Order: sequence, then C-alpha cells, then structure tokens
Amino acid sequence: MAYDGVTLYHLIQEFKTLLIGGRIRKIYQPEIDEIRLLVNHGNQKHHVLLSANASNPRAYMTEKIKENPSAPPSFCMVLRKYILNGTIVDITQHETDRIMEISISSKNDFNETVIRKLLVEIMGRNSNIILVDESMKILDSMKKVGSTSSRYRQILPGRDYIYPPENNRHGFFDLEAEHFNALLTNYSEATVEKFFIQAFLGISPNIGKEIAFRSGIDSNCLVTNLTKKQKQFLCEGFTQVISEIEKKAEPVIIYLGRKMVDFSTVDLHYLRADHRYESYPSISEMLEAYYFKRDKALRFKTRAANLRQQLDILVKKNKKKLNNLQQDVDASHKNEKFKLYGDLITANIYAIEKGQEIATLVNYYDPDAQTIDIPLKVNRTPAQNAQHYYKKYNKSKIALKHLAGYILETEEKVYYLESLVNSLDQSTELAELDEIRHEFLHSEFNKKALSKEDKKKQIPSKPLHYVSSEGFHIFVGKNNYQNDFISTKMGKSEDCWLHVKDAPGSHVLIMAGGRFITEKTLLEAGNLAAWYSKSRGSSNVPVDYLEFKYLKKPSKAKPGMVIFTNQNTMYVTPTQEGVETMEIITDTI
Repeated sequence: MAYDGVTLYHLIQEFKTLLIGGRIRKIYQPEIDEIRLLVNHGNQKHHVLLSANASNPRAYMTEKIKENPSAPPSFCMVLRKYILNGTIVDITQHETDRIMEISISSKNDFNETVIRKLLVEIMGRNSNIILVDESMKILDSMKKVGSTSSRYRQILPGRDYIYPPENNRHGFFDLEAEHFNALLTNYSEATVEKFFIQAFLGISPNIGKEIAFRSGIDSNCLVTNLTKKQKQFLCEGFTQVISEIEKKAEPVIIYLGRKMVDFSTVDLHYLRADHRYESYPSISEMLEAYYFKRDKALRFKTRAANLRQQLDILVKKNKKKLNNLQQDVDASHKNEKFKLYGDLITANIYAIEKGQEIATLVNYYDPDAQTIDIPLKVNRTPAQNAQHYYKKYNKSKIALKHLAGYILETEEKVYYLESLVNSLDQSTELAELDEIRHEFLHSEFNKKALSKEDKKKQIPSKPLHYVSSEGFHIFVGKNNYQNDFISTKMGKSEDCWLHVKDAPGSHVLIMAGGRFITEKTLLEAGNLAAWYSKSRGSSNVPVDYLEFKYLKKPSKAKPGMVIFTNQNTMYVTPTQEGVETMEIITDTI
C-alpha cells in the first residue's frame, strides 16, 4: 500500500498523543534523505524518523537507530540552529494530503518565542522535508527545487512556501452526498478505482478498491456505466469507509502466504479471502516492521545480484563446454567407420594399386554386400592407407575414454553450480547469503585471492524447521552448508532423508523420534523436497527417500554432496499451498 493520506492521518493522531509538548533534544541526519529527531516528553524518549527517500518516503517513531556520519550535513545544521530544544506544539495534516506539519515553538535571535514548521511531504520521488518560519517563508529544505525543475513551485531558502498543486482534488472528510454525486459526474470517464484517486486527496488504490468492494461494485467499472442505485451504494460505501478511518486505525501487515505484500491502517475486506493479516499495536510499529523487512529484502536482492550473475555465467560456460564435449563424443562414434575402412583395405590389399584416389570395395559386413567408396592418399601404399585409418580409429577410441571423464567432471560442475543457484533462490536471510558467498569464494570456481574477512569461518545459519500435520519435525536445508549440517550432524539411523532425484535441491530430514513415519508425513516431506528444488515448477517430480543410515558423505566432497543406497522413489507435484499450510517454527538446534 502506498504511504497515503489515510496512513498519515492515523500516524498524526498517534504522534499527537505522544509528541505534543515534547522537546526536541537531538537532531541527526544519518542518511542524505533522512532525519531523526530525539523528542523528550516527560520521562519518555521518542526517536522520530522522517524520510524523503524517493523509493520509500515515510515517517514514524523508530527503535532502530542508524549510525550517524562524523560530520552532520548542512540541512541537519540548519535544523539544529532553528528548532533544537524547541517544543512541539502541534502536528497537523494539510487537508487530507500526504503533508505533515510539525509546529515547533523555539527562540529567535532576539530571544523571542516564534513558531516554525517542519513540513514533511511524502510524495514519492517528489518527497521533501522543508523548514519554514512563522510567515511560511522557506528557511531550508532537504532537496532544493529550482525554476529549471518547476515553474510553479520553487523550494529554495527565502522563497514563500507553496503547497503542492491539488489538481481539483478534495479532502475525504465531511463530504456531502450532493457533492459526491457531482464529483461522479465530473469523473464519468474514469473507472471507480481511478475516480477515488483522481477526485480525492490522499486516497490510494487500495482504499478505492475497498470502497468499491463494500459497495458491491467492480472497481474497474466505468463511472458512466453506474446506475443511479449503484451510485447510491458507492456513496454509502464511501461514507462507511471514511467513518471507520475517522474513528480508529487498524494497523496490519498483509501477507500472501508467507510473502509480505502490503500494509494498511484500514480493515481491507476485499483482501481477506486470500491474504493473512498480522496486527500491530501502533502505526509506528507496523510501519517500522514493514519497511525494515522491505529494506532487508532489497539489501538481500542487491547483494545477491552480483553473485547470481557470476553463477549464471559459470553455469552457461560449463553447459556450453558439456555440449561441445557431447559433440566430440558423437564425432568419435562416427569414427567407427575408420576401422571398417582399414579392414576392407587390408582384405583387398592386392587388388588396390598405389596412386588410386578411391577404392570401391565390397563391404563384407553388410548383409546386402553393398560396395563402399573409400578415399585413399595417392602418395601412400594400400598398407599405409590401411594403417592411416587404423590410427584414426585408435585415436578416436582413446579420445572417447578421456571424453567420458571430462563429461562426468563437467556434469558434476554444472550440478554443483546449479545447487548454488538453487540455494540463492531458497534463501531469504543475509546470513544465508553470506554462507553461499563464502562457499563460492572457497570453491574451485573463484579465481580471486581471499581477503582476511573472506577467510573467516562462517557462523552457520539454521535450516527451515517444519512440523508435519502428524507432529513430526522436518528440517529443510536452504543452502549447501545447511544441507551438510542436516545430512552429517542431525540425523539418526531410523530418521528419513529425502532429496529430489537427479536435480539440485534441499536436503530434507524427517525426525522419527521413536515413532513410525507415516505415509502422510512422507508425502508432506516429499512436497517440501520438490518445492525447495530446481524442479519446483514441474509435475510428477521424482523424490528419493531412504533411512538416514544409508546416507554417506564422501571424503573431500563438496558441501552438500552425498551418496546413498537403498532408496525408494515417490512422485509428487509440488504445491505452494502444501508448504504454507505446514507449521513452521523458529528455534535453536
């Protein structure tokens, strides 16, 4: 959900309760586009984060404190000059737009009490934090906007502050039914969802869809196609949602399965059927949890991108090598004809004369005794020509022996590299990513010298821990180090080990715990093994399963590489639902 005017409205109600009357004791600027205020209110301390980041503009109270730069940026110094030790006297929202105004009482150079405002504009790439005086003249801003960027609105010290253009949009509080119907007429060519976004300040697509849902109307329906009755339902749905917004906030983070997809401060009925809601006691706690998880995912994606690129290049290179080797094998098999040529020349040696370019001979090995044309070197005797073909045949035989070894070695390399790629796909934590990177740096594929940091031993991360519907504990490795831990440290003889057949994937272990492992639990674990593998998108995926005692890790084998015997094979079609309905727990092994 966009950080819309509804979220800001609820946050301001929370801020008013906790911050009004508080004194600003510290001001920091840990990022070029982020401010943190330390506000003392009675015996309580609150860290207020204000961000004008183009991708994630936001405001909330935070518990996660970033390290500050050694020298404060100029905007931070201006804030310290004008509002440090000031008292927050009011916090308001401009209309219902995404603009928060923090009014601060402080002293001027003549020791007179003045009111200055810190304006936080949460507007995507146009987000900004602006300090103005009591006459709304700009003292400074985090981002400067000159006439070359905007003719209508320059954000520069000394200029009068102008609110962003409203484009004929209206606040969503205290709107009469007649006015609502007039707006519907003005936006008749828009869809219902777009109508709410274009006609009102601070309403996001999610709120537009929610109003349409509660009104029993398709949000993609054009306003012009609405009946009079539908317009009435839409007005009633709008009034109901806005009334809820005004009365209370319901901060939740929304998940689709286990994937975080959104947040909201409004009860979104239209998502409840397919999504899971996680409630929070305050707006700030919800926003901090959401942005922390989102930032972590972004950092993970950024750090994983370089490693994935290297692995993709190596996989492509080794697959190309494997293909070339296979072509060489095919060519060597074709060289079987050279032995035939040699045999036929030898059998007809007295019938062939030196200087012939081609010998047309009967193929004694052909049931139909067809003739065959054999090219000859004119400067060689028949015996020398025969020897020439025998040598080519023997050379191809030797090549085949070597090629078999090269192919096996290259197949192992491709399998191992694809196991690292699969590990990247399964991993979600930075610690897991560090393990994969550490493994790659210590593999034969890394040609760069290791730094002191790279040589340090990794602190192992924990594998996924599921509980089957019948109470069996099941562990799933998300990278080769976790796979090694599962397959060498955790299991007992009667436990069951699973792995997708002939493809990179996670090692899965069912802990028997003195019980007989049922078919139902075996199928649930098989679904996990197939889901956390390269074969996730396939159907009827073969999964090997065996008693743990038949599992062995060869000496000096690569991480995650094992051998086994006495296995059985089941076929499963992996489903996300099967994975997400299983209980997952976090624990210390």
